[in-house]
Amino acid sequence: MMNRVINMELSILNWIQTLRTPMLDRFFALFTSLGDHGEIWFIILLILFVMKKTRKVAILGLIAISVEVVLISGIIKPIVMRPRPFYANPVDLIISVPRGSSFPSGHAASSFAVAMILYFNNIKYKPIYISLAILMAFSRLYAYVHYPSDVLVGTLLGIFIAYEVTKYQDVLFIIMNSILVRIGIKKEIAP
Repeated sequence: MMNRVINMELSILNWIQTLRTPMLDRFFALFTSLGDHGEIWFIILLILFVMKKTRKVAILGLIAISVEVVLISGIIKPIVMRPRPFYANPVDLIISVPRGSSFPSGHAASSFAVAMILYFNNIKYKPIYISLAILMAFSRLYAYVHYPSDVLVGTLLGIFIAYEVTKYQDVLFIIMNSILVRIGIKKEIAP
């Protein structure tokens, strides 16, 4: 059964490889690299943080990325240890060989975590950041560094993280204010 699923996923990845062109290779290599350390999302969150009206949403985005990193890179990937698809079917990669295991996609998870934080909190330009998250997730398939199920589960985890962070944002801000008061960065807790 697992071999059938893996073969189906490799078939999807191989079909995506038929779409490759030198221009798309350069585009997706650059685009996926913007998610290696979340650069694209940190830039967006920094812009939102500078504006007082959206500062809290930017902080929620940072919380979501932090939860994603701990959950995926710190817990799930080391437990599952799924080899990347290019080991099962060697291809010419458009990026350097990534470190770590394949399942789930951290790029997809962090992208959808931030995009959905912005979506759930009604930040303008929804089509832009949702499109960025979709492109980031697809770039991992195009680059042949994740199976489709890696990207799907990463996407779902990102959406779930964003939902939970948004749902519990009041509690998170109370905890954060309390910590800031205790370490002397903030003098009083804002109502």
